[in-house]
Amino acid sequence: MPAAAVAQDPKNPDWPCQQILVPTLSSASVWDGPSIDGLGDEWQRDPAVATLVRRAADDSIDPATLEPQAEALAGPDKQGAERDRKLALVFAGAFQTLDRQRTAAIASIERYAQHQRALRDRIAAALRDLDAASGDAARAKEIKDAIAWDRRILDDRRRSQTAVCEQPARIEQRLGQIARMLSALLS
Repeated sequence: MPAAAVAQDPKNPDWPCQQILVPTLSSASVWDGPSIDGLGDEWQRDPAVATLVRRAADDSIDPATLEPQAEALAGPDKQGAERDRKLALVFAGAFQTLDRQRTAAIASIERYAQHQRALRDRIAAALRDLDAASGDAARAKEIKDAIAWDRRILDDRRRSQTAVCEQPARIEQRLGQIARMLSALLS
């Protein structure tokens, strides 16, 4: 098998990406504001916060453009704990939402890797069948056609692997951008 088929993370041999698999994120790794522990889904009860969280999680929106909305939500006239709590709620919602997206992306990558492994196994089995069918030209042609098709699918999927593998990292970067923007607004 080509080198690209070999896992990059020795701790997770089925992980196909160059990036090391980090299954879960900690909010503390990106957020230096007030603790979001215990906030749960409280952010969903505030419509303005929930709207900002939805926008923050939308990758078609530049996180830098959210600053005025976050500033208005936190209240330019508010100070201290009240202001920081609103910003913490926004981060809690963004963290939950983006962490769910990241978890789904990782699950998708794992399914991708399983499908790739299944294709490689099917090709290997077909090659063994091809050796056994050496006397039957029609059967040999049928097996060769199946192998060619499976290799094409395998190669097409392999070409998209980089984009697939970058998805969790893009989500982490977005979360970091949002955390920095919100942190700058803390009192």
